Amino acid sequence: MDVSAPAGTPEVGAVIRRLRTQRGISVRALAEASGISASFLGAVERGDSDIALGRLALIAQGLDHDVASLLGYSLRQSAPRFVEPARKGARGEGVEFSAFRIPGSHLELLVASFAPHSGFDDSITHAGIDAAYVAQGELVLIVDGVEYVLHEGQCIVWPSSHPHTMRNASDAPAIVVGFATEIVH
Repeated sequence: MDVSAPAGTPEVGAVIRRLRTQRGISVRALAEASGISASFLGAVERGDSDIALGRLALIAQGLDHDVASLLGYSLRQSAPRFVEPARKGARGEGVEFSAFRIPGSHLELLVASFAPHSGFDDSITHAGIDAAYVAQGELVLIVDGVEYVLHEGQCIVWPSSHPHTMRNASDAPAIVVGFATEIVH
């Protein structure tokens, strides 16, 4: 039986097999945890059989997923897509900044490059958390007036409800990549 699906549809069996093997679970163990037969699960993984939504939900639960995340639809899509910056520009003299809203989430991916001896013009606060990874150089994070020196390769997380800003106090350029809970504008 050749089960065909429209282009762009995830291969359900391949997804199940990949997740199952990544977790070190045998076909028999997943079948038992899901309450379905091992032979049927094997047929689905090989693409020899289609699967009803109810049975798929049982398998997803056995893999610690829901159906949407199992199939990659958590972002309302099954294929990668490019995301344009929601905000882009200078946030201070010598600071180039881009913020990308991550579809289907409350996150923004942030990228900033700092010229030597530059910094953000402002200090901000918003709900949630921020995280930053210094991809190049050295930066100073200031949270509630306390300075934290960040070296290349370091990652830091802080509550974004506290006033925070960043600067490059060094003689070399610096780049930071991070995420923040989505800031409402």
